[in-house]
Amino acid sequence: MLHMFFTVLIALVGLTTAIYSLFYEKKNLILIAVLILFSFLSLYYWYIGIFILIPIIFYKKLKLGSFITANMFSAVVLAWFFLQMFLIFETPFYFYIALITVIVMCGLAIPGIFEKRIKEFLLISSAIQILFIILDLSVAKMAGKLDVLGTIQIFNYTFAGLTLFLTIGLFARGKKLVSDLEGSVFKNKWNDAFATIACLSLAGLPAFNMFVSEWFLLVASFAISPMITTLCVFVALLLFVMYYKIVYVMLVGEGKPRIFPKILTIQNGILAISCLVLGLLPQIQYEILTRLLA
Repeated sequence: MLHMFFTVLIALVGLTTAIYSLFYEKKNLILIAVLILFSFLSLYYWYIGIFILIPIIFYKKLKLGSFITANMFSAVVLAWFFLQMFLIFETPFYFYIALITVIVMCGLAIPGIFEKRIKEFLLISSAIQILFIILDLSVAKMAGKLDVLGTIQIFNYTFAGLTLFLTIGLFARGKKLVSDLEGSVFKNKWNDAFATIACLSLAGLPAFNMFVSEWFLLVASFAISPMITTLCVFVALLLFVMYYKIVYVMLVGEGKPRIFPKILTIQNGILAISCLVLGLLPQIQYEILTRLLA
């Protein structure tokens, strides 16, 4: 059932990025096809999953659509890679893995707050979410709850991450700096609203789907080590500042109205609504995960 779970996530990333690419970057469809094939192959040969990072190494040369695609596929494939590692290998150092991971997350979130370039900001965001997956897996192994706690982060991040990347992908075409996103609310209020939902979700605010992931993590980690829980709360505060910067920038300044393809707006809307529904009704995602992982 784990294969089915990750197959659905891979298919969702492939479909949404392909629809975006059809309008703005048709050559990216080749990369999507290659990454889909590689992702499915990694489900059977998990140890090759680390090579999904190769496109990210050359992120400066990637166009925005290819950058978005590489980041989202990397998150899903690396989640599978680390899950298999934690299932196969045993170590007495899970506590130290969790501690080091959360410290590194703090170290990334602080420069993320001050990052001025769009690609670098999104790269830091993606790296932090992948580290969240490692943190979840470490705590899950110590708590003996590897099923739901080990998969809930990538489940929620697939929706919130896609919403952020695909909405920013509309406003940031031809742009390099975060400040270039000013006035997005005047350019297209719907996609600005969807981007805001994604940011608030990734910041871990209640009523959004990523909060459910953090809640599971905080409850499980507190029973193991209150120190890790405290550091997790500190990371959450840093992430709120980091993502709120994007919300603020998009609300200030001026901009001329822009019309984006309706299908992209609808797609982003469905993803954003999913973030809200899964956050307001957390039992839905819990049921989905328990059934898929049964």
